[in-house]
Amino acid sequence: MKPLPTPSVTASTATPSSSPAWLATLQTRLTPKRVPERATHGRVYAILALVSIALAALTLLYPSTPTYDPWAWIVWGREILHFDLVTTDGPSWKPLTVMFTTLFAPFGSAAPDLWLVVGRAGAFMSVILSFRLAWRLTGGSIPARTIAGVIAAMALFISSSFVRNMTLGNSEGLLVAFTLWGIERHLDGKYRQAFLLGFLAALLRPEIWPFLGLYGLWLLLIDRERRTVVLVVTCGVLIPLLWLLPEYWGSGNFWRAADRAQQPSRNSPAFADFPFWQVIKNTWPLMLTPVKAAAAFALVVAAWNWLRARKDVAVLTVFALAALWICEIALMTQAGFSGNPRYIILGTTLIAVIGGVGFGRAVDIASGVVRRVGGRNGNVLALATGVAACVVLLAATYHWAGPRFRSFGKLDSALRYQAQLRIDLEKGLDKVGGGKYFGQCGAMATGTYQVPMVAWYVDRHTKDVGLTPGEHGSVVASRSTGAAPWAPAGDLFPWGYTKLIEQRTTHLYSTCPAKPGSVAAQAAG
Repeated sequence: MKPLPTPSVTASTATPSSSPAWLATLQTRLTPKRVPERATHGRVYAILALVSIALAALTLLYPSTPTYDPWAWIVWGREILHFDLVTTDGPSWKPLTVMFTTLFAPFGSAAPDLWLVVGRAGAFMSVILSFRLAWRLTGGSIPARTIAGVIAAMALFISSSFVRNMTLGNSEGLLVAFTLWGIERHLDGKYRQAFLLGFLAALLRPEIWPFLGLYGLWLLLIDRERRTVVLVVTCGVLIPLLWLLPEYWGSGNFWRAADRAQQPSRNSPAFADFPFWQVIKNTWPLMLTPVKAAAAFALVVAAWNWLRARKDVAVLTVFALAALWICEIALMTQAGFSGNPRYIILGTTLIAVIGGVGFGRAVDIASGVVRRVGGRNGNVLALATGVAACVVLLAATYHWAGPRFRSFGKLDSALRYQAQLRIDLEKGLDKVGGGKYFGQCGAMATGTYQVPMVAWYVDRHTKDVGLTPGEHGSVVASRSTGAAPWAPAGDLFPWGYTKLIEQRTTHLYSTCPAKPGSVAAQAAG
C-alpha cells in the first residue's frame, strides 16, 4: 500500500537561527519532513462547494422548513439587522449560523430558505468530503479507493438522523464539512487554510476549541511568519468575542449559551446514572456493524505499517480525533450538558471514513494476492478481483444498511408534515391579514416547538411568544407531529378567543377580529 505523504512547510518557515537550542530542536521534530507529491488545487474544493450549494438549492423543490434551533437563528439575524437582539429565550448561540442569517435578513421572507440552502450545502459537502478523505487515506488501486469512498459516504448518509437533521437546517453538516475540509488542507500542506477552516468549525461548536488551540500552537511552532502569527492570534481573540459579546448584548449574560446548554431535555443522557458511559452506549449503535469492524481492521493495518515503516500516521490520527471527540462530548454530558446524539456526528463520521479505509485495504489485499499468483495476467486478474470484492463487500453490508434505507419512507412523511406546519401557518396568517397584524393583538402563545417559527412570522421576539394564552391576544395552535395533541390545548383558552382560521395542522385564535378585507374577515362577515 502506498503511504500517504506527509506535507511540510516551505523554506520561508524554517526555524530562525536566533531561536534557543531547545526551541529549534522542538521545531525540527514537529515540522513534517516530506511534502505532498500532488496537493489538491484549491479550485477543486471551490467546485465541490458550488456543486453542494447547487444541490442544496434544488432540495427546496421538496417541501421544506427549518426546525427549532435554525428558526431562532433566523429570528436573531433579523433582530441584529434592526439592532434589537434578544437571546434570553431559545437555543444556544452559534456565531457562524447567525452571521449567515444576519446576511439573509434583508431578503425578508426568503431568509429561512436561504439558511436551508447553506445548512444543506454543508451536509452535501460533508458527504462528498467523507468520500474524498477515505479515497485519499486508502491509497492503492482504483477499486480499493472507490469502495472506501462509497462506504464512508454511505455510512454518513444513513447514520442515525443525519438526513433528518440536515434537511431541517441544523448546523452539524457544516461542522463536519469544515472539519473534513481542514483535514484535507492539512494533508495538502496548506496549514494556514486548515487552521482557518478549523476556526469556522469553532464558531459552530465550542468542543472544537481545544483541538484548534493545539493546532494553532503547533502552527506557531513550525511557522514563524508574521501572517501566520496574525492569523492564529486574530482567530484566538475573535472566538471568545463572537461567542460571548452578542450573548451579553442580547441577554445581559456572557454565559447564557453555556447556561442554556446545561438545561437538557428530559430524555438526555445527562440524567443517566453514569452520563459518560450512557453517551458511549448511545453512540455504538449509530454506526453500522460492518463499518465498525472494518475500522478496527484498518487500525490494525495502520498500526502495523507505523511500527514497521512509520507509515499511515494520518489513519491513526483521524481515528484518534474521532475517539477524542466522542469522549469530549461524553465528558461534557457528565458535567451536565445535554449530550444530544447529533453532537456525536463528527466523531461517527471520522470513524466511517476509517471504516471505508478498512474496506479499501481488504480489497487491495485480495487484489495483491491474486496479482502475485496470476503470472502474466496478474494485473488483469487483480483488477477483476478488486471489482468483484467491491461488489461482494457492498452486498454484505445490505443486511445492516437496508433497514436504514427503508426507513427513509417514514422519514419522508415526517419531514413533509414539518413543512406542512410552516405552509399552514403562512396560509393562515395570510388569510387573517398577515403575521404582523395578527401579532399586534396582545399576548402571543403557541406550542413549545413552534415558538421561534411563530416569532419569525408575527415579527416578535421569541421571549414575547409564550406557551399559555393571555387574557387578551392571539394563539397559534398546532400539532407538532401527526400524533401529537394540539398545543396550546383549547381548554387553556380564556373567554373571548375566537377561531379565525382553521388549516390542516394549524388553527389561529384571537381576541381581535381578522383584518378588515382579509379572507377570514370576509368569511366571518
